[in-house]
Parts: sequence; structure tokens; C-alpha cells
Amino acid sequence: MDIPVNMKDRIRFLDLSLEKDEMVSTLQAIEKALAHGQLIMGPEHDKLEELISTYCKRKYCVAVGSGTDALYLSFKALGIKHGDEVITTPLSWVASTHSFVMHGATPIFADIDETLNIDPESVEHLISDKTVAILAVDYAGHPADYKRLKEIANKYNIALIEDGSQAFGASIDKQPVGSFGLISCISMNPMKPLGAIGEAGVILTDDTKLYEKLIAARYSGMVDKQTCYEPSINCRMDTIHAAVLLERLPKYNRVMTKRQQIAQKYKEHLAEYVEFPVTSQDVSHAYYLFLFFTDKRDELFEFLNKNNIEARIRDNILIPSQPCYKPMNKNTFEKATKAADTLLAIPAHEKMNDNEVMYVIKKIKEFFKGEI
Repeated sequence: MDIPVNMKDRIRFLDLSLEKDEMVSTLQAIEKALAHGQLIMGPEHDKLEELISTYCKRKYCVAVGSGTDALYLSFKALGIKHGDEVITTPLSWVASTHSFVMHGATPIFADIDETLNIDPESVEHLISDKTVAILAVDYAGHPADYKRLKEIANKYNIALIEDGSQAFGASIDKQPVGSFGLISCISMNPMKPLGAIGEAGVILTDDTKLYEKLIAARYSGMVDKQTCYEPSINCRMDTIHAAVLLERLPKYNRVMTKRQQIAQKYKEHLAEYVEFPVTSQDVSHAYYLFLFFTDKRDELFEFLNKNNIEARIRDNILIPSQPCYKPMNKNTFEKATKAADTLLAIPAHEKMNDNEVMYVIKKIKEFFKGEI
């Protein structure tokens, strides 16, 4: 395959533009929703909940306004309160921790393992009589070690919450992300591989009592549109977002397959130059991000961007190091610190063509061989 010497067009880290056929099908879905006029809780909304619950093999699905809404409402339904402790990962977007801190709980941060997910052994070491929940975040598209996390949660009688926002479509032994937690939450904003055209998210559970609490909590605490027993906020998903997600869901497996193919090509060509996070043998990875470790992270980042490749440095400030959480944290995180200091993300999305993938590979090899 010929590799272009120079890429005139910048290779985007993520390309959210719509090709002609995508534009037509997306607009048709929106037009249908506008035509019937039920712009909140329309028929597409109910259908999406049905299909996502089936896809994730769960009894219930609650569509909400965002992934953050999903987490916030989940902790509300669990009754998380001031004085409670929730053990979570230091390597994530801050909203995952905010979601329970907003209820008054204290974050306790555990280190990560070789897959970049929360380390179950670190979790168990941190459990106290104040611990009420574990929040696992499926980082970059790789599910956490839910077999071990479930064992720990059951042993100590605490709730396990799954944030599968970065890993929808991934699986462990063919069991899908979204099926592992007492409650599982997924963001479907445009940045995610299965994304709406704005903020959107879902909550999944098999627990009927929690489901009933979540249904009320997403609409200002209203039980029958007239009666409120507990105050809450409005977190409903717009019908238009549900319509777009319904249109995109049947195509999603092709999106994930393309990302997996790109990731495999990167691994084949770059293994002698960089270190990759571990992918467990029983895991099908969603590749929300394609990441690797390198001590020359900052220099490579600059080099790639100068060569029209939009690389990204993600989560280089750990959540416990954020000013709002630093006073609460006394722990150190050897593996998470390594990740924050040396991980680099490169383009690996479904709209890349073979020439673009090979150009990225070519430039990374040039950098490490000193051919610059």
C-alpha cells in the first residue's frame, strides 16, 4: 500500500461529521420525531429503552439526559448520603466522582491494574465500615474485572456500580458491558462510539425497586405525574436524541469492528516502539480510545500534531490531584500515575481509511527511529 509522504488533510482524533448517507438517515429520524410532536418521552424513547435493555441483557433501562445524570440518579436511588464512602478509580473524567460527592459521600481512590481499570485488590484493601459502594469505570473501552469486583461487593455487602460509558459494546466472555453492576450507567453523548447529537445516557438494572426509584427520580421525583414523595431534578432524554440513537444502534457493531481492526493494525506495527495496556484474553474491547505508554509522550504528541495527526493527552491530572479532591486524598497511585504521565491517545475511529492509519504508523516509526 502506498503511504502518502505528506497528509494535507489533518487526521482528526475524532470525526463527528456526517457522510451523505448518515446525514439523510439522521435527518429522516429527526423529521419523524418532529412530525409526531412528542418531543419529550415520545415513542422512540420507549423503543430505545427496550432495545438497549435487550442489547445489554438487562431487565430495565431508564433513558436520561446524560451519562452524568445516569450516575447521579443511580447514587440517589441507592440512598448515598453524607458520611458514606465510595471506592473508585483515580483515572477517569471527573464527573464519575462528582456524581456521588454531590450526594455528600467521600471518594476513596484505589489504584488501577494493567488494563487501566480499578484494581480489585487495591479496592478490597480500602474497604472500611463506611464503604457503601464501588464505582468502576470501564476505561478507554476495556471492562473492569467484574468477576473479582462482584466477589468483593458480595463479601462486604456493598453496591457495585458500573460506569460503562466508554465501553458500550464491549464484553467479558460474551457478557456485555452494561450487565455487570447492580446498576450500570452508559453515556451516549456525541464523543462516544454510540452517540446522540447531544447529551444522552441510560441506566440499566435488574432490580425492580431501584428501577421504580429511578423512573421517579428522572422527572423531578414525580411518581404519577402529580405526586412527589422525594425531590429530584429533571433528567429526561429528548425524543430527538432517542430517535437518532435508534437509527444508529443497528450499525453500531460495524463501528466497533472497524475500531478493533485499526487497533490491531497499530499493535502489529508499533509493538517494538511503545507499550500497550493489557487487554484481558476474555475481553472484547470497544476502543473508545487507543492508548499506549511512552516516556517520550510529550515530544511525540508535539511531533504528531505538527504532522497533521491530532493526538491527545487524556486524564493527565488524576482526579485525586484535582484541587477539589486533593485535600481528601492521602494515597499514592503508582500505576495510575504512570498512566497520567506517559499515556498518549492517537486517532483510531471508524471514519479513518487505511492510508490514514498507515500514515499515523509511519510517522510514529519515524519519530522513534530518529528520522525527523
